[in-house]
Amino acid sequence: MTARSTQKGFTLLEVMVALAILATAFTALLSLHAQNLKTIARERSYTEALFLARERLAAVELQGAPDVGESRGDFEGDHPGEYPGYQWELLVIPSVFPGVREVTVRVVPPDGVAGAATLTMWVST
Repeated sequence: MTARSTQKGFTLLEVMVALAILATAFTALLSLHAQNLKTIARERSYTEALFLARERLAAVELQGAPDVGESRGDFEGDHPGEYPGYQWELLVIPSVFPGVREVTVRVVPPDGVAGAATLTMWVST
């Protein structure tokens, strides 16, 4: 008769394969987490740009019909230190309807044009 080993457990090769699988899975999860953080930051910038564009349009509504033309600026005067790097662009053009102007506001966040928000409204003169 042959003597059978009574020891139970995993071989070194099995442990190394399991660790390699875990390392691969954790690397993939870490990459996914980093991508999610970037997406959250981009969406936050876009949401802030959208709210700032709406605020700029409301200011235009309160001032009455703006002059035809283009203007640019930032939000430092309205919100000191709160939105550094956010820039707004206002474009006013005559519309096809008499007595109406098309007003377009575009807000560009500091991280670039990809997160820019654009809103358009029509104002009677």
